[in-house]
Amino acid sequence: MEKLEIKGDVRVPGKKGASHKLRAAGRIPVVCYGRNTETVSASIDPAELNKVLSTDFGPNIVFSFVCGDAARDVMVKSVQRDPVSRRILHADFYCVDADRKVTVRVPLSLTGKSVGVGKGGTLRKAAREVVVSCLPKDIPVVIEFDVTPLDLKDRAQISRVPVVSGCEYIYDNDYLVAEVIPPRAN
Repeated sequence: MEKLEIKGDVRVPGKKGASHKLRAAGRIPVVCYGRNTETVSASIDPAELNKVLSTDFGPNIVFSFVCGDAARDVMVKSVQRDPVSRRILHADFYCVDADRKVTVRVPLSLTGKSVGVGKGGTLRKAAREVVVSCLPKDIPVVIEFDVTPLDLKDRAQISRVPVVSGCEYIYDNDYLVAEVIPPRAN
């Protein structure tokens, strides 16, 4: 896959008025920062950021941010949206190193049909995503967990989810991922 690129224009950090003027002109303010790099304030076209966020990787994609005379490999750290219109108001980009692990949230997908569901039970998905630590090149699009062996009243913890190559799951307690709830007795 070709690496995506966003071009930005350097801007002088200012107060709210400067950001409002940028948005009125059809641009959004961004800040790019990272370890051992200089913080850069810039403005970008929101359509370019939407294009990056609409990939299969979502905010976990590593892309090139070109601003001024420098290009940086970055990830989207945070996005602020208008609560009503959902338009992007501001974004933070984080510079990544190819040889340094990053911590990201990856969507969890349950696959297969559980044995317990075949007996009338209901599969309940308890976690939508998994926190993963890995190198930027190893970030998975989705983590799949096969629920086929789950019977009635069975529970699957995060420790049962197979670890994707190059990744490490980050969790303090062995939290619930999925369970099969038995049917109600009439």
